[in-house]
Amino acid sequence: MSLEQQKELLHELSDLALKRVKELGAEAFVNSNVSTQYATRFSNSEILQNYVDFSRQFQLTVVYNGKQKSASVTNDLSKESILNLVKFVTKAAKIVPPDPMYPGILKEIQDYPKLKLNDPQARSLEPDDIVDKIKGAIIAGEAVDKSVAGVSGNFLLSDGYRLFSSTSDVEVVYPGTTMRSNLNIQAQKNCEESRSNSNFGTRFFSKLDMEKESTEVAERAVKGLGAVSIEPGEYEVLLDHQAVATVLRMTAFATSSMQLINRRSFLMDKIGQQVFDKDYTITNEPHNVELLSARPLDDEGLATQSFPVFENGVLKNYSYSRLHAAKIGAQPKGCALSFMGRTIGIPFAMAMKPGIKSKENLISEMDDGLLITNLHYTNYVNPPVGSITGMSKDGLFIIKNGEIVGSAKNMRFTDELPRFLADIDVGKELRQPVSGMGIGGLVAPIRAKTFRFTSKTEH
Repeated sequence: MSLEQQKELLHELSDLALKRVKELGAEAFVNSNVSTQYATRFSNSEILQNYVDFSRQFQLTVVYNGKQKSASVTNDLSKESILNLVKFVTKAAKIVPPDPMYPGILKEIQDYPKLKLNDPQARSLEPDDIVDKIKGAIIAGEAVDKSVAGVSGNFLLSDGYRLFSSTSDVEVVYPGTTMRSNLNIQAQKNCEESRSNSNFGTRFFSKLDMEKESTEVAERAVKGLGAVSIEPGEYEVLLDHQAVATVLRMTAFATSSMQLINRRSFLMDKIGQQVFDKDYTITNEPHNVELLSARPLDDEGLATQSFPVFENGVLKNYSYSRLHAAKIGAQPKGCALSFMGRTIGIPFAMAMKPGIKSKENLISEMDDGLLITNLHYTNYVNPPVGSITGMSKDGLFIIKNGEIVGSAKNMRFTDELPRFLADIDVGKELRQPVSGMGIGGLVAPIRAKTFRFTSKTEH
């Protein structure tokens, strides 16, 4: 079955599901997608898998009596599976407690933007075209140094359609292409080894530069050899793109209506106030086709809108689901996202305003500090004060007198977002690290005058 035939199947199954839900006395909406996926996996500089397959998902949300909601998802696009899904979700909706504030199925007419979210070149690609890119990345990584012991990773290109439809006679179908590359490179010398990793994305095959990415990752892996243990404490740091993407997501979650409802955000009642350095400007840009998370409508069917989140360090807007907006008395802006079994409001397509300095310029201005490649295991430990914790990853490098002079073993950090983002300098190069959460962002490196590491690790 071709991709176009599978798109038509989504139409048919959505119509079937919505018709059956109405027969059962309820309302519903469907979020579904189908895509052709070109997937390649490679390890120790050898390509192990290179295949083409289809990915499918069908999510049904049922609302009973306008106030009782339930949802579930299936990857099985048979009629029997969809009818069973309808039966299960409708039954669940009829027994869950009603929420008197839930506004019900969206019925207002929406003006959905027309976005070109697909790469026309994707339909004509062959698996060998992707293999050529990966071979180039392997050659580039191995050429960095003889200590490079292997280039590993995976690449995934998805090209297909998303469909939203509801019992309110709303139907939106739009194409989309996404590409995600993951590289993991190991360096070895004597009995020591060092690894570094990267996860970046693009929408257009012509902009995919895996050779450059592989070179950067290999250079970090080589520089990571001979890492020394340093003492925890406060350091001036340069947060590279992947680390900044983590910080961006943490600040975005603090603007989420879920956090406001639970009174767990350090940004409570801070609209119009200076919360970060004046160089921190973030805009939600769901119509920016460069962003993998760009889209014309959110997961509740609302048309998406662009809006400032932080402007020169001033908090400008929160992000609401329709339910949370009704509870708070606010207007949602089309930023509802299905997240871990619930619907939250969050700016899911963000872009940072870049500065004027290159990463090299930022490093040259640091007398004594650290370059942080990435952060992981990052979570809030005290949301009302903005305290987060996590570990460095993929390379922690020592900077002395404006130069990288060595590498350090990873450390755990615990710090408050409003504290270390109070004095920053933003770089100029925007890149798009990939998140598996559906929350994307174009980010630039950030130099922070102070960042608090609290303990050592073994690696």
